Parts: sequence; structure tokens; C-alpha cells
Amino acid sequence: MKKMLALTATMFAACGLACAQEAAGDRVVVPARNSARPRQVNATLLTGSITVKTSAGKDVIVETSGGPRTEPAPPPPAGMRRIDSPHGLEVSEEDNVITVKLSPMVHANLVITVPPDTSLKLRSAEGPLTVDGVRGEIEAKNLDGAVTLTHVSGTVVADTLNGELNVSMDRVDPGKPMSFSTLNGAINVSLPAETKANLKMKTDNGSINSDFDIKLTGGGATTEPNTTKDGKYRVRFDKTMYGTINGGGPEFSFRTLNGTINIRKK
Repeated sequence: MKKMLALTATMFAACGLACAQEAAGDRVVVPARNSARPRQVNATLLTGSITVKTSAGKDVIVETSGGPRTEPAPPPPAGMRRIDSPHGLEVSEEDNVITVKLSPMVHANLVITVPPDTSLKLRSAEGPLTVDGVRGEIEAKNLDGAVTLTHVSGTVVADTLNGELNVSMDRVDPGKPMSFSTLNGAINVSLPAETKANLKMKTDNGSINSDFDIKLTGGGATTEPNTTKDGKYRVRFDKTMYGTINGGGPEFSFRTLNGTINIRKK
């Protein structure tokens, strides 16, 4: 059964969670219903920041601040006051999956506090995404803004169109692939020294740097087979570099068009 809470700046209405959830202002607390297995939080925001932090508690706490995503309104006529439309926060929970959404007309700062063992799916069109201390499967996708993940463990898929990727991992799940990509921005990833991985790295305008002992296995110019009648071969220059660290493992992909790739050892 799906359980939902809709919250606005001036009022809130509970559906199925009246006794289980509490709300005060722009704050929603989702108690643990099944703490025997990790939860997943899916958060979507059009404009504004998303910050995820951890606590020792079992509840998921969602807090917001912000206002309508519009240009400053002109002052009202003399003797009148402007009445702004309320903006809403919607939180729903089903089978240990918590979904967080805000009205598309809202520019907000969204702060979510979760237990450490929580998986995340974060989406934003404009604004930074920040995660600290989470152990789980993390998927962070942005259009215009940086993605910063610190002291995370598990697996990461991080993608942004315009912005840097800064990821520091305390532990990686063996056998699982990861991906880090941006169009315009640097990629800075720190991995545990014992990490085993096959690396796929490409930057069109930038350099690739690492203090890992990377054994290069491919990249550069390749000659394509002759499939034409004129008997000519074609040499193709591919900027993708391939290599292994600590003997190889799952594929870790690093891709940027304009920016430097730095892969550091922790």
C-alpha cells in the first residue's frame, strides 16, 4: 500500500500516514516500517539543491526551504497586498521506497537525512547534488550543477551535463560497474587503494591523471578492416583509453568532453 504526505508552506494533508508521520513547517519525518532491509530514497527537483546526509537514527527526514521559481513580482497596487500561491512538498512511501517531489514551480533547497545504509536515486535539472556518508547504490543525475559525493560506499552512477563530478569512496562493491560522466567539467574520483577495476577513460579536451599503477590495455589509433572495393584501410583515432588497476575487475567508466579526469588513490 502506498502512503503519501502532501505538504505546503501553509498547510499539510496526510493520507494513510496521519499517525505514522509528523510534519511541522517544511519538514516531514518518515519512520522506519521495515528496518530489517535497507531503504531507497528517490528525490526529484527541478531547480535548487539536493543534500543528503546521514544520522544514527532509523527515520528518513525531509526538509525544504525556498520559494516560487519566478522572477521577483512587482509591488501590488497601493492599499493592497499580494497573496502568493503555496508550494508543495510531496513525500510517499511504498515497500521501503520513499519518493520525494516538489512542485515544478518551486526553487527549493532540499535536505534529506537518512540511515547510512540507504540507496539513492537523485534527479535535478538545475542546482548542486551533495551526498555524504551513504552506504548503498547511488545514482545522481544532474543537468546544470555539480555532483559531490563524499565518504560514500557501494556503487555510484554520477552524471551531469554542466558541472564537476567530485566523488570520494571509502569502499566499493566488488564485481559491480560504476560510471562517472559530464559534458563540461572535471571528474575527480578517489578510490580505495585496493580497488580492482577495468578503466574506460575519455576526455576530448583535457588530460587524464592518476596515482594508481594503471596498466594500459588499449586506446589510440586503430586500423579498421577493409570493407571497400578500393582496397583502402582507414585509421581511426579513438581518444578512449583502457586500462586496469590491481589486476582488473568490473568496468569503471570516466567520460568528459571538456575537462580533466583525476583518479586518485585513497
